[in-house]
Amino acid sequence: MDPIIEKVDVFISGAGPVGLYFALQLHANGHSFYIAEKRNGPTNESRAISLTSRTVETLQHRKIAQHILQESITFHGAQFIINGRKRAQVDANGDTSFPHLTCLPQRKTERIFAKVLGNDKIAWETELISYQQQEDGIEAIVKDLNTGKEKRIHAQYIVGADGTHSAVRKLAKDWSYDGHAMETRFAVGDVIVTGKDAEQVAQARGNICIHSDGIVGLIPVGIDEKGQFIHRSFINLDLYEVTNSKEVTHGIYHGDTVTFRDVQEIVKQRIEPMNVTLQQASHIDIFRINERKADGFRHERAFLIGDAAHCHSPVGGQGLNLGLQDADNLAWKISLVLKGLSSDPEKLLESYSVERSPIVESTMRNTGSATRLGLLKSTIISLIATYIAPIIMSFDSITTPIAQKVMQIDTCIPDESAILFKNKKNSTAKLIKPGQYLRETVPLRKRVVTSSQVIERKSVHDILQSTDNTQHTIIWISTRPSRINPCKMNQDFWSKYAKFVKNTTSIRPIMIEATYHAHQNKLPVYYNIPMNNKQQQQESIFWLEERWDVQNSISKRVGLDQHMWDSKTEPPAAIVIVRPDLYVAYSGLVNSPSDMDDAFKFLASYVNM
Repeated sequence: MDPIIEKVDVFISGAGPVGLYFALQLHANGHSFYIAEKRNGPTNESRAISLTSRTVETLQHRKIAQHILQESITFHGAQFIINGRKRAQVDANGDTSFPHLTCLPQRKTERIFAKVLGNDKIAWETELISYQQQEDGIEAIVKDLNTGKEKRIHAQYIVGADGTHSAVRKLAKDWSYDGHAMETRFAVGDVIVTGKDAEQVAQARGNICIHSDGIVGLIPVGIDEKGQFIHRSFINLDLYEVTNSKEVTHGIYHGDTVTFRDVQEIVKQRIEPMNVTLQQASHIDIFRINERKADGFRHERAFLIGDAAHCHSPVGGQGLNLGLQDADNLAWKISLVLKGLSSDPEKLLESYSVERSPIVESTMRNTGSATRLGLLKSTIISLIATYIAPIIMSFDSITTPIAQKVMQIDTCIPDESAILFKNKKNSTAKLIKPGQYLRETVPLRKRVVTSSQVIERKSVHDILQSTDNTQHTIIWISTRPSRINPCKMNQDFWSKYAKFVKNTTSIRPIMIEATYHAHQNKLPVYYNIPMNNKQQQQESIFWLEERWDVQNSISKRVGLDQHMWDSKTEPPAAIVIVRPDLYVAYSGLVNSPSDMDDAFKFLASYVNM
């Protein structure tokens, strides 16, 4: 056996989209990694094709979304074709920068991530053989599948992004993958929709065709290399049946086949009297669904993300999105620990499993229920689908929450997380709650104006995007109506920040006032750090809100607008601490300088200050 010939910060098993995205975050944060993949390159298959609004927001924050949107198509909801007639639709909408679903075949997603990362940074045709956890890290043995040669990799952590048959999970004997499998078989593949009524099959919406014998899903993918518009088909071949077998069978099943002619006949039967014919654009595979979840997503220095940690029904296209959000949640936490910037590494790393597990469980329940309902053969269910469901789905109050759940717009971090502040003092303050996502705002104006620059305006997401990928941001907001004097506590906040925060690589401040209270478009008088080569960084601390009472102002986003009239003389200010992933870690009203201490003490509980 060769000696250890490579030392890295993190070993990643699996170079699918989730593993590649995780590696991209490590690379952006300056960490070394080894990523091993048994395949010889990115997949040639469509596989996972849907990215939700929250995922694209996350990719935008990490400066990757432009690569995805350049290649993708967007669609604005789904239509339901029941017994061959269009009967209902769900529209994509909501409070997000990307109020649509984004569709991109997995083959393109993988190629984009691999290109941005660099193909030379991926050990293709390399298999993880074993790994051992040690006090100072892990030692993994990998094999080159071409030469048969093995070598050792030493890393601080190992991350399994290697799918439902994860080697990282299986090589740990006490790591279970609990749940069940469906006996139901599905036919999946890329198709071209033709026929007299082909135009009724939407290219800007998902198409869900419901029949008493089963479902036909036709999801728009986009134009292929031959100039043909492609839909991804998903068709059940059997009724709903479950087995409690421990064998993991999720994904493409090679133990059975189906002919394309059979698929055509099934579709024809389930979509009549609509006249639609499918033409084959790629091979048709048998797909099996499992609903399984690992018993914890972390075992000491080993972590699981994506399908290695959980798998479920593809209804709603949630699987890849959960995996990418797993990767995003874990990446900044591991990075903080690797950089020595966490005051409590155990608390921070343990929060990954605590935060992601309830979100996964909720998704599994919702997708599982929808799948069972769609596959049960029942006269009553058929009558409901035909006559009652279209009426129910004509109400926006019913369809909007469904759409927003699919788009993951309302996804929040669970209260159980130890790195969310339990703010008893301000429990009735109506501020944005810890765990909520800080949504986009109307632009703020930079306070400092110079003759060499145009007046700069940025939204909160724009301002936060310019930070280090592992930085927390303490946002001080002291906006108030113009008839009330400027906040007297601005200088107090700055003094507290200067006192508590010494490590500016892990924490940055943003101070927001009303534009009419700034008096001068210069650095405030209490800012006593002299101008030097960090002038731009200093100037980026201070921002002005031109109207606190307009929709999507920062004051409204955090809930401070509800307290503008709390006192005739001195309304409160607010402190909101935003994590590197744009979720709120802390929120609190400030009526006196002593109220600021809670925020700094909380952040110091897991971040070095």
